[in-house]
Amino acid sequence: MFDYKHPLGNYKISIVKSLAKAFSNISLFFLSFLFKIDKNKNEIIISSAFYAPWKDDRNFYHFYHEIKECTLLDSKRLYTLWHFSKSLDNLKSNILDIGCLKGGAGYAMAKANKNGTTYLIDTFKGLVENENYHKKNHFVFRDINFVKNKIKSLKLRNTRVIKANFPKSVHKYFRGKKFKLCHIDVNTYNATKSSFEFIRKKIVKNGVIIFDDYGIHSTMSVKKYVDIIMKKYRNEFSFINNYMGQCILIKR
Repeated sequence: MFDYKHPLGNYKISIVKSLAKAFSNISLFFLSFLFKIDKNKNEIIISSAFYAPWKDDRNFYHFYHEIKECTLLDSKRLYTLWHFSKSLDNLKSNILDIGCLKGGAGYAMAKANKNGTTYLIDTFKGLVENENYHKKNHFVFRDINFVKNKIKSLKLRNTRVIKANFPKSVHKYFRGKKFKLCHIDVNTYNATKSSFEFIRKKIVKNGVIIFDDYGIHSTMSVKKYVDIIMKKYRNEFSFINNYMGQCILIKR
């Protein structure tokens, strides 16, 4: 198998790769029956890198355990938001979480951010449209006061939650404001499109837009739209697929 000597030992590396491939194939085999996944285009990704920064970063690790019941995002995707919020802390601009639900993603970005205001937005009455797997009565969380109280209990400064249909009814809140980080988690094609069209004009240079649900089976319309703007705005943004259900855009 190897024409060279691996520093960790050829036999050990061979076992690790074989186990990873076997687990990936077996998992995909069963999932293909449950969700009708095309095995020629999809794969269960098991990396040979073991380092998990979401565990090593103790500030994030402890905060995650305070908010994990408030988000559908796993620790890996949540850490991406935390990381970029922290990395962009030097920029004097704001942060926006579109589709906050119970607020977990917004809490993470607000906690890591020391410069600017973090805005959490949701309809608090479910999705704005029906599409494929998604219906208007899905992801309904009506208690905006829960989010307000959680912001207080977590002692998050400069953090605000807004009940609104984005972007139709938010212009009065964001007139003249710019953003350094935006998380879009709205699940459907048209909602994703309208969110991007609004924030594209307000994102600062070196600012970041993170699309959730990119490549996730039940939300392939999000991937469809993001793939369109990858071509259309390739001179305006750099695009990074982190292969964990997110696509990251960095404003040039």
